[in-house]
Amino acid sequence: MSPQHITMTSQLRCLALSMPLEFGPYTLTVCELSASQMPVRRRHGCLDMTHGRVLIQEGLAPAQWRRAFLHALVRLVHYAQAVLLHESTEEHLTHSLASGLSQLARRNPRLTWALLRAINPHLRHAQRAPQRLTVGVQAWTVRTMPVKTAARLRVFGQADLGRRCIELDPALSGTQLAVIFLHEAVHALHHEIGVTDQTSLRIAHSRQADALLQFFAGNPQAAGWWFGLLQPAAAPLFESGQSQLRSRLSVSS
Repeated sequence: MSPQHITMTSQLRCLALSMPLEFGPYTLTVCELSASQMPVRRRHGCLDMTHGRVLIQEGLAPAQWRRAFLHALVRLVHYAQAVLLHESTEEHLTHSLASGLSQLARRNPRLTWALLRAINPHLRHAQRAPQRLTVGVQAWTVRTMPVKTAARLRVFGQADLGRRCIELDPALSGTQLAVIFLHEAVHALHHEIGVTDQTSLRIAHSRQADALLQFFAGNPQAAGWWFGLLQPAAAPLFESGQSQLRSRLSVSS
């Protein structure tokens, strides 16, 4: 772990321990406990929803602390959105994670930005959508979906697993674009790390958290762009996006 990673993770830790975490109907505090006090000894990070706490084992190395915190956040997202059922599918897990992380970033911008900077200290705000992504060890492309195709398929985006390509409706902007982009990116992550309908929830959550660490570390432009979309007055994917959306609404009305 580089000195920059250590510094940014230290800043993330101080921020997380000093301010409440808002998510869904919950307000939680982040606390550190000794290993003997942790509810689950084998986990460095746990949720204590009874007392409104995210618990992190004290004395962890910076990389361990960052990973434990993200693992706890992934579990919190799924808990708050009721995706902890054994019959949850890969699609349920994908939508829960994408919409939940986007909500987390909107309601906790300082903490989310600190987390992203701890994952990649070189992260900067980005105005443009990425054209390429690194997903696992594979190269993926990002492009716009023809408006007619989006209208015909009635989708906002899709992940073509065979061609390793994410396609997005150019009419999208702001929060909806952020959620759809991350939704399709999570489908791509699941494809590369082997999360399917048959994967147990415990394993799926753990793989998701580790895959997100790698994804945000390897795609700083995508991370900065996604975060920026969730802030006020995010621009559409293309300047013509809003006019295309208005045209589609006029046709359907």
